[in-house]
Amino acid sequence: MAIVKMSHLTLLAAEGERDPLIRRLMHLGCVELRQLRGGDGLPEAFEAVRAASSQARADYQLLRQAMEYMKQCGVSFPLLQKRQRVMEKALLSEGRFRKAMSMANVIAGHGRAMEQARREISRLKERRAALEHWLECPVALDNTGTANTRLLLGTLPAKGDFNVFAAAIEEAAPESEAFSISRSKERVYGAVLYHTAVHDAVQETLRLWGFRPASFQGLHGTAAVLMEEAAAEMAALEEDMVRRRELIASCGARRAELELALDQAYQRVLAEEGKERGMGDGAVLCFQGWIPTEQLPRLAEALAPFACAYQAREVEEDETPPTLLKNPGWMRPINVVTEMYSLPDYRGIDPNPLIFGFYIFFFGFMFADVAYGLILLAVALFAIRRWDPRGAVGQLLHLGVYLGISTAVCGALTGGFFGNAIEVAATTFFGVPMEELPLWVQRFSAGLVFNPLTSPMAVLYTTLAIGVLQLLFGQLVHIYMEGRSGHLLGGLMDTVPWWVFFAGIALWLFDRGVAVLLAGVVLLILTQGRHGKSFFAKLTGGVASLYGVTNWLSDVLSYSRLMALMLATSVIATVINTLGALPGSLIAFVPVFLVGHLFNIAVNLIGTYVHAARLQYLEFYGKFYKEGGVPFRPLAYQTNYTDVIKEDDI
Repeated sequence: MAIVKMSHLTLLAAEGERDPLIRRLMHLGCVELRQLRGGDGLPEAFEAVRAASSQARADYQLLRQAMEYMKQCGVSFPLLQKRQRVMEKALLSEGRFRKAMSMANVIAGHGRAMEQARREISRLKERRAALEHWLECPVALDNTGTANTRLLLGTLPAKGDFNVFAAAIEEAAPESEAFSISRSKERVYGAVLYHTAVHDAVQETLRLWGFRPASFQGLHGTAAVLMEEAAAEMAALEEDMVRRRELIASCGARRAELELALDQAYQRVLAEEGKERGMGDGAVLCFQGWIPTEQLPRLAEALAPFACAYQAREVEEDETPPTLLKNPGWMRPINVVTEMYSLPDYRGIDPNPLIFGFYIFFFGFMFADVAYGLILLAVALFAIRRWDPRGAVGQLLHLGVYLGISTAVCGALTGGFFGNAIEVAATTFFGVPMEELPLWVQRFSAGLVFNPLTSPMAVLYTTLAIGVLQLLFGQLVHIYMEGRSGHLLGGLMDTVPWWVFFAGIALWLFDRGVAVLLAGVVLLILTQGRHGKSFFAKLTGGVASLYGVTNWLSDVLSYSRLMALMLATSVIATVINTLGALPGSLIAFVPVFLVGHLFNIAVNLIGTYVHAARLQYLEFYGKFYKEGGVPFRPLAYQTNYTDVIKEDDI
C-alpha cells in the first residue's frame, strides 16, 4: 500500500536487436521508455523506424475507420462486452493481421464511396432546388441566343415589380423584351431577350435594376430535363449506397476479427513508438527510462539472451520519476477516485488506503437505502460477471460492489427501504397501521440509529463529528509525512497548536474557562509565522494565522453535505411513494413507484459519487496531499477487446 520505488534505467543494445528487444520489453510490461533527443544527422536505421511507425499508425487508423463505417451501417459494437482470450503469439500473428487488414481495406473503400455518394447527392439536391425556379422556362438553360440576339436568364430582388422592369427594358431598347418565369420570397426569376445592337442600353438598364445573371455552367438542356437527369442520378447513387451498406453490414459476422486486428494494430503502434525512443549511431542503440526497482531481477532474466548491457541507478534529487501505486487487489478500485483528481507526487504518499473506508462510508451514508444498495450491488456484480470489464470502467464497477454494500448497511441503520415504502404500502393497500406491524419492522422503519426524516439534527451533528474526525486524521498524516522527511517538529507545530485552540473553544463553550483557549492563541501566534524572515514577519504571520479558524469552520461545515444528500435521497423517495399512493390503487402505484425510484437512483447516484469525492479532494487532501504525479506508462500490451495470455517462448 505505497508508491512503488523506481530506478532509472539505461540500456545499450546492438541496432540489429531493436525489434526483438522491444518485443521482449512489451512482453515484460514493466519498463517505461523515455524519448531521447538526437542530433540533426539521424542514421538510416532510424529513418526506417520512423517510416515503420508511420505505417503502423496508418494501419491503426484504417481499422478504426472501417469499424466506424460498420457502426454507421448498423453493425452493433456494445459498450460492454466479454473480451476475447488470445495467446500472445496470436496477437503478434502477421497472417491474421494482414487478413483482417484486407477486409478493412474493402470496408473502408465502400465507406469512402458512400461518403462520396452522399456528397454528390447533396450537390444534386442543391441543383434540383435551384432548377425548380426555371421549370417554366421553355428553352435550354445554356441557350445564350443567336448570331444577332442575346438571351439572358437571371433574377431581380423580390421587391421589384417585374412589369415595370419589362417596360423599362422596352423603353430603353425597343428591340428587346423581358419575360417573367417564377417568383420566390427573395427573388424574381425571368429572362431578357434583345438584339445585339442594343446591348449597351440593355446592360445599363439591367445594372440600374439590380438584375443578377444566372449561372448554368456545365448544364445543358431545359430545367425539366435536367431535373429528371438529376433525379435519375440520385436514384442510382442511392441504390449504390444501399448495396455498399449491405456489403459492409455483412461483415458484421467477422467483427471479432476486426477487433482483434485493432488491438494488434495498436500494439504495433506502441512497439514502433518504443523503437523511436531509442537513439544510436547505426550500430549501437541506447534507451533510457524507468522501471520499478522490484522488477529488476525480471529484467535481468528477460535480457539474458540479448547482446546488451543495462544500468539501473537510484532516483536523483532533481528527477521526476513516474508514480505507480501498489495496493491489494481488493483495494485497487478506489484508484479511480484518486486518478480523477491527480496522482500523488512520487515523493508523496499513496492516499488510497487513507480514503478507502472514508469514501465508501460517505457514499453509503448519503445514499442510505437498503433497496438502493442491493440494486447497485446486483447491477455491479452482474456487469462484472457478464462482461468482466477492465480499466476505469472495471474499477468503477468493482467499486460499485463496495458502494452497494455500504448503501445497504447505512440504509438498514437509518430505516430506508425505497424510502418509507413499507409504511406507505402497509397503510394504503393493506390497511395495517405501523403500530400493528411486527416489532422488528417498526424498529427498522424508525431507524436503528436514527431516521433522517424524523431526526435531522442528529444527522447534522453526526456529519460534523465525522468531518472533525477525518480532518484530524488528515493532520496526523501530515505529521507522519513531515516526520518521514525529517521535519517532525515542524509537523507538530503545524497541527498541535490548532488542537489546543479548538479544545479551548470547546471548554469555553461549556463554561470551563478560557485558559486553554488563550494558550492555543499564544501557540498559534508563536508557531504559525515561524517561516517569516524577520521578527515582525513572524509575528504578523502568527497573528494572521488566527484567521485560519474560518477555513477550519468552512471545512467542517462542508461535511454537512452528507446530511443534505441523505435528506435529498430520503425526501424524494418519500414524495414518490406518496404520489404513487394518492389514487389508492396498486395498479396506479406500481408505475409511479418504478419510474420515480429509478429517477431517484439515477440523480442521487451521480450527486453522491461526486460529493463523496469532493470531500476527499478539497477537505481531506488539503491537509497533507502533494499532487502532480506523472503516471507510469510502461511499454506493455494495451488492449480493448482481448485478454493476452503471455507465453514464455515469445
